Amino acid sequence: MISPYIHGVKTDQVMSGDQATTVEEHEKEWNEILSNIQGAVDILAFQDGQVNYGELYDYLRVNKALADKYGMRCWSNVESFDRDMPIRFLPIKWEKLLYKLDAARRAGMEDIITFEYSHFMSPNSAYSQAGNLYNRYREHFKV
Repeated sequence: MISPYIHGVKTDQVMSGDQATTVEEHEKEWNEILSNIQGAVDILAFQDGQVNYGELYDYLRVNKALADKYGMRCWSNVESFDRDMPIRFLPIKWEKLLYKLDAARRAGMEDIITFEYSHFMSPNSAYSQAGNLYNRYREHFKV
């Protein structure tokens, strides 16, 4: 399994003046990378937090198509912290997490992992918001 990030508008490099990678550039670059590692990786699970919400589905769709092309399973690494806050980092709002989960579902992701559960979603976290996020997740998915 690999879990790379998308070089989107929320990466530190872009926030420092670098250019974000467009969906088309992302597809071209990762097509080349995956062609070189085909057979060595079984699961592709891109981190989802470095792009704007409005672009997320497009990147996920490309990731799924590339994984299929190279015989990999495709998951989404749904970040459970919020990159849109001035304080780095707080647990994500439930509505944002649900949006990202739905985008992954629509794009055909086989499974979901999250970074970083222990800090941002666990009921045992020092952040009280993390326990609330966990409870909302359980209520919504009836688990």
